Amino acid sequence: DELVRVLGVNLDWRMHECSDGQRKKVRIMLKLLRPFRLCVIDEFAADLDIFSRKRFYDYLTEQCAKFGASVVYATHIFDQADVWATHVAFMQLDKVLSPIHELKTYAPYQEILARSGAARAMCPFYVMVLEELERQYRAHADFFTEDNQCLTDVIMASQAREEEADKHELAQSEGDQSGWVPGRVARDMALQDMEEQRKKNGEEKKRRAQ
Repeated sequence: DELVRVLGVNLDWRMHECSDGQRKKVRIMLKLLRPFRLCVIDEFAADLDIFSRKRFYDYLTEQCAKFGASVVYATHIFDQADVWATHVAFMQLDKVLSPIHELKTYAPYQEILARSGAARAMCPFYVMVLEELERQYRAHADFFTEDNQCLTDVIMASQAREEEADKHELAQSEGDQSGWVPGRVARDMALQDMEEQRKKNGEEKKRRAQ
């Protein structure tokens, strides 16, 4: 009930008639029905409106405080991250994760926060990530050409040479990744509960037989 309220989900929605944002809300709700100790989220905010995003951030903060849990959130969308995140780590060009930095003591971030006037950062988190990426690309001289090509052009050209990520993961997946769920949301959740209860009953019978 709390997730339904937080995300603004209508249990009578038919998934094939829902928008991308509504489908995203339902997928998030189904994944978080049980309390968690570690939640890994990859770019969940893209299809959520700003009110849903804010309420969901607040919900995750509450869950972390209540259960001593942690959330690892991978994203390219940084609005509202400034007031929610506590730590940051960067995926580096060699595909190795950087050390984890606590934002309140991370010098580059604090320096960006201190900027004022024309240099003021309207979205400090975005500026921090952008400057970190620029630093990484500048550190790799092989990305640059002799004609002093624009850094952005060099970055985009290097990305264009990359192979497809995960070799078309969606095409290889055995399950349907379209986000479509047959019938009503409430029916789907009821079927899921029935399946879980069936498994519990089966395990109980095995224990009795032993």
